This record gives sequence, structure tokens and C-alpha cells, in this order.
Amino acid sequence: MKRIRVVVLTVWLCLALVSCGSAETDALLKIHFLDVGQGDCILLRTPDGDILIDAGTEESQEMLCLSLDRLGVEELLLAVFTHTDEDHIGGADGVLSMIPTREVWVNGSASDNESAQMLFRTVEKNDIELRAVCAGEIRRIGDVVLSVFFPFDSDAASGNENSIVLKVHCKNFDMVLTGDAGSEQEQMLIEQYGTAQLDCDIYKVGHHGSNTSSSAAFLSAMTPQYAVISCGAGNSYGHPMGEVLARLEESGAVVLRTDLDGEIVFETNGSELRYRDVSLVLQ
Repeated sequence: MKRIRVVVLTVWLCLALVSCGSAETDALLKIHFLDVGQGDCILLRTPDGDILIDAGTEESQEMLCLSLDRLGVEELLLAVFTHTDEDHIGGADGVLSMIPTREVWVNGSASDNESAQMLFRTVEKNDIELRAVCAGEIRRIGDVVLSVFFPFDSDAASGNENSIVLKVHCKNFDMVLTGDAGSEQEQMLIEQYGTAQLDCDIYKVGHHGSNTSSSAAFLSAMTPQYAVISCGAGNSYGHPMGEVLARLEESGAVVLRTDLDGEIVFETNGSELRYRDVSLVLQ
């Protein structure tokens, strides 16, 4: 388990950092959990370029495109779509049509839903490189390393159970993103990688806080400092579920939710992780 010292920055120091720009200039990775309602969308920003992971719902597509425009995203080095459910790829065709994208990763599953077909047509139309990835795939972008932990087979079946699971690493910082993978897949990850590789600072909570994910064993293996839930306000699924929130609280993680907190932004220089006025020193 990582030993982490929590340092609460004073208000005057926060203002000083913002005014002089040092909080921006020393960041090697900035993470935006975008508010796309009942869906997932994460933007990773590095000095070397931007990466998008999932693209929300069809309904949130316009809002997502406006958010990316507001943030000044001019190109995507990589877009990763963890699986082909509409709440993860619904906005993909709009984003890929608006923003030049070099490469797209998918999990290799076949899908005939309309959102998936629109995604693949847009990739082909814009001549974007398309790759089905599986465990062992690694992409280095400056100081940031993306490692695919799952699925184990590039010819993945469709569904939540074959979501791409990513670990994002930057010096002393680690984040685990699991799409909608369930507890069975979590156990497979524990057996394959163990606590040393799963240990992380941020966990993107699986399946929007459904009780199919975030098992006690998985949380124990990861020991995250922050757990981020992407879900829509008043959604019909009851996400996040009370038993999941209880497990997250018991794990000691600080829980953040897009339905309550809106867009959630972290930044790190690899030795500190900053969220609002709190800085964690990573060791």
C-alpha cells in the first residue's frame, strides 16, 4: 500500500498558484471526469496531447462536444472505448467528426447496436486507425503510461464483462479505470496482477456504482484515495447503490460523483495529486 501524506493547502497558497500559473505548468497529467449524465467520459490531458476514454450517451453528445471545445481540445492522440454500450460510445461519432483523432482502441467485440455502427462508420469515414486491444498493450505519451489490463483475449465477447480495463501511470501516480467490468472480472484482475499492480490513487468506480462491481476484495487490492462515480442525477437504475457507497466508505476512499459534483478535475506532476484545495503527496 502506498503511504500518502495529506497536505491541505491554504487559501492564499491556492490563489497564488492559480495567479502565477504554476499549478498548470508543472502538471504532467490533468484528468477531467466529464459530466455526461448516465454514462462515462474521461479526458486525459498531457503536455504531449489529449486522450479520451469513452464518450457518454447519444443524449449527452452535444454537451460533450461543447465541453471539449471549451477545454480547447484540438486533437486526440487516442480515443479508447471500453465497450460498445450506448452510455459509453453514444457521443463518439460527434466527437470523432469534430476533433481530428489519430487512433481508436476498442475491445474487439462485435456489436450491432446503432451507436456502435455509427462509431465504426465515423472511424472509417475519417480514416482513423482502429485497433482491437487486449491485456499487455502499452502506450507511452511523455511521462504518462497507459496499460491495458483486460480483456485477456483480443477477440472479446460483447457486454460489460469484456470492458477494457486501463491503468494510467505517471511517476508515483496510478489510476485504474474499469468501464463496466463486474466482480467476476475484478477477481480475475486480482489473480492476474495482485495488489502491487492494482494499487492506485484514483479508481473510476465500475458500472456507475452498480452492485455488480466494486467488490470488497477489489477495493482492498486497490486501496484508492479517491473513488469517482460517473452517473446521472435521478437515474432510473438507482446508481450509485447504497451497498457500493458503503463499501467505498469502508475502504477509506473519498467518494466523488458527477451527479452531485459535476465535472471532476484532478492534476498531478507525478509526485503530488491535486483536487481543489487538497494536495496528496505520492510516495
